[in-house]
Amino acid sequence: MVNGIHYENQTMLLKAEISKMLSLVLQLYKMAVQSIEDADERLAKRVMDLDDPIDDLNRKIEETVYEIIARFNPMAKDLRYVITMIKFANNLERIADLAHNIAKKTLALKSVREKYDPPRELKEMIGISIDMTKDAFTAFGDRDNDLVKEIFIRDKQVDQLEDQFNQKLTELNQAGKISVDLIILYSLMARDVERIADHVKNLCSEIYYIETGDELKPVIKQMKKEKNQIKKEQG
Repeated sequence: MVNGIHYENQTMLLKAEISKMLSLVLQLYKMAVQSIEDADERLAKRVMDLDDPIDDLNRKIEETVYEIIARFNPMAKDLRYVITMIKFANNLERIADLAHNIAKKTLALKSVREKYDPPRELKEMIGISIDMTKDAFTAFGDRDNDLVKEIFIRDKQVDQLEDQFNQKLTELNQAGKISVDLIILYSLMARDVERIADHVKNLCSEIYYIETGDELKPVIKQMKKEKNQIKKEQG
């Protein structure tokens, strides 16, 4: 393990930068959703303008990691920690890109004259994915592996809601209640939201790996197996 106050200071600064990026990305996602709900073009453009600063922060984090490795030559858990920070930041940058895509759809919806409130499934997907992102921020700061596992499992709800949402759009189209243009926009938006949830799930895997050195997926798989066994025994 690397010793020394200078190394500790550098890793603390790195964690602070990651926390800042996570907070900014969460804010960006919320703004993108708000721009859709309020049909607010100005807010959508603000989201799009904030994408570049987040890209810059991602590059800064990568450079900080390379500097720590070159200067301190960390080993074992210390090396795992700093390397994982790059993967963590890259997932955050992709969430920001997807929030940017959602904001762009605010502008695209302006060109669709038809007004139609999206089915509840999309709203639920958005709500769950925002909560997942907020809780990932908490889990990262608190090093809470139990919360990480719970967030990871929530991604399945988003996947199921996306399937239900696309089925609902098909039914509405067949009934002549929604245009193809609007179906395309809503389907793409749902896809963006589902991918955001996937990246939050990746963040959870990285948090767990940082703290334990183990992969999270086998742990979740075993949890599900034990849960199913309990249900089987009780049934």
